[in-house]
Amino acid sequence: MIRFASIAALFLLLLVAAGGSGCQQGGGNRYLRTPAAVRFKPVRSPIMLRSVSRLAREVNIKVRIMPSNSPQRRGSRRLRPSFITIHSTANHSSTSTAMQHSRALCGGAFTNRSWHFTVDQFMCVQNLPLKETGWHAGTPAGNHNSIGIEMCECENRGHNHFRTWDRAAKLTAVLMKRYGINLRRVVPHYHWTRKNCPMPLLTNGKPGPKWAWFHSRVDYYFRCINNGKSFR
Repeated sequence: MIRFASIAALFLLLLVAAGGSGCQQGGGNRYLRTPAAVRFKPVRSPIMLRSVSRLAREVNIKVRIMPSNSPQRRGSRRLRPSFITIHSTANHSSTSTAMQHSRALCGGAFTNRSWHFTVDQFMCVQNLPLKETGWHAGTPAGNHNSIGIEMCECENRGHNHFRTWDRAAKLTAVLMKRYGINLRRVVPHYHWTRKNCPMPLLTNGKPGPKWAWFHSRVDYYFRCINNGKSFR
């Protein structure tokens, strides 16, 4: 049965669960080394200190866990995340929202693909328990060691991609704080397979100025929940 929960229940899940559509399997463990630091200019806006729970509420997370008997959840392992992997859905349909992707996942539309969160400009939907691996990074190393976040690219009227990316940055900061993951281990799908993903935040298919901008947003929100201090 699909489970729904409030943001309060989600935050409890984040505290106790120690634990996009992506490519399929392959690859080794060489990418588990911490990547080189991304150079960016820190956001100069004044730090608005808040609690982790308050920032989680701003993300507007809806918990809608895939059925336990879903084929995509078979063969999963216990996840102890040391990376956060950012994807984009590459689905430009006007109806391809975070909730619609959740319905598709729960209905078995994606074969051998699953991820933890889907984000759009209005909300974030959690699809998998944070103690469980997903199938999103394209390599065993990526799947077994990272939380997968898919950002929607729907092109409906009034859609604002910057709000989607900003919401994903807030979610990433919350997860960094919860799991002690530093900013260098917030990586694009590209890190694991050299795939051009998340395409909207890469430059010529590789991390560049737009990815640096995303890191700057994550760093800003992390400082907001970490007494003004970065974790790079």
